[in-house]
Amino acid sequence: MSETLSQPGSRDEIGARLSGTFERAAGGSGTRGAQAAMVRDGELIWVGSYGLAHVETATPVDNGTIFCLASLGKTLLAAVGLHLVEKGVLALDAPLAAACGDGIPGAQTVTLRMLLTHTAGYPDLYETPHVRSLMPPDPTAGTGTAYDPDRPFTWEMLLPGILEPVEPGEHWAYSNTGYIVLSEVLARVLGGALGFHQVWTSFLGAAADRYEMTPELLTFERSTLDLSRLAHGYEQQDDGSFVDAYAANPASGVPTDLFGLPFGDGLFAGTAVGVAVFLDALLVRHRMLAPETVTLMTETTAAAAAAEVPHPDLSTYGMGTFRMAGPGGVWQGHRGRYAGFCTIGGSHRATSTTLVVLTNTLTEAIPVVALWRELVSNLERDQRPDGTN
Repeated sequence: MSETLSQPGSRDEIGARLSGTFERAAGGSGTRGAQAAMVRDGELIWVGSYGLAHVETATPVDNGTIFCLASLGKTLLAAVGLHLVEKGVLALDAPLAAACGDGIPGAQTVTLRMLLTHTAGYPDLYETPHVRSLMPPDPTAGTGTAYDPDRPFTWEMLLPGILEPVEPGEHWAYSNTGYIVLSEVLARVLGGALGFHQVWTSFLGAAADRYEMTPELLTFERSTLDLSRLAHGYEQQDDGSFVDAYAANPASGVPTDLFGLPFGDGLFAGTAVGVAVFLDALLVRHRMLAPETVTLMTETTAAAAAAEVPHPDLSTYGMGTFRMAGPGGVWQGHRGRYAGFCTIGGSHRATSTTLVVLTNTLTEAIPVVALWRELVSNLERDQRPDGTN
């Protein structure tokens, strides 16, 4: 079902159109379940939900269902890092060792700026035999022999797979490893997971001028409450069928590789409303960071612009965000995919509009992008009176 929030003027009409588009597009995309939200100028205009959070129990997605955000959470983590720069806790261009010692490979050379901009040069830890053996099995590679979804992952478990960086600062390459290192740096300077959580909760509160923002909307803690509200992720098989990503390795709680520390590359889970309110506060209204800091996040780096990347959007990467071309112009945000989840969120700053779509369906076609574009297309007629879009 979709819920249109009562708003004056054209908001009811916008919400009604988005509801119709959302249900039609989600139904036609093969998506198991989906959730979406639109915020404009700090106001929650519309929120929608569709399909099933858990197919096997016929549990529907509702507006409180939480999804793994996957790499969309890189924007949130980058914002926390830059918040600590503003507070003087971290420096963008000092070696990591200055803040957290020598326990991280490359700490004498790699900087926070390199981590944020994917220029640190860390090889992919998920390609190392040690880490591959700890992660969910890959049927084509025969890995995953040591995987246990109930065993908490730690930084120490991943550390053997974090190799010395290659030519740090010289080249752009999308790096999950760099963001795992980033979350470890933040945890160390904040006194561990508890200190990190306290700072995150306080930082999240800065987004809440019209709506209460709580860890229930955006979280990196795997709690019993999270388990009861968490969608299951579904992955398409070669024969076209879909299976629960954790069906072969069921967990008694939230699978420990799905989100949370030490996985800074996919740290967060949450709702579409939580993500949309956060992105609006961050990218549109500058409530989370100073305008000049947001400019740092959103400006394309020279290294990204010069890189050969698998998707042209990534050539616009700044710090935890990139530009997504879509109907109506350029949107700033991020996408993500992991363990049956596909996510996308972006802000169209010229019209102060933010749109987020979360799904629990992973296919090669990545239907979440098509679904997001359908909704964006429906907003084109809602341009500003001066004609900007």
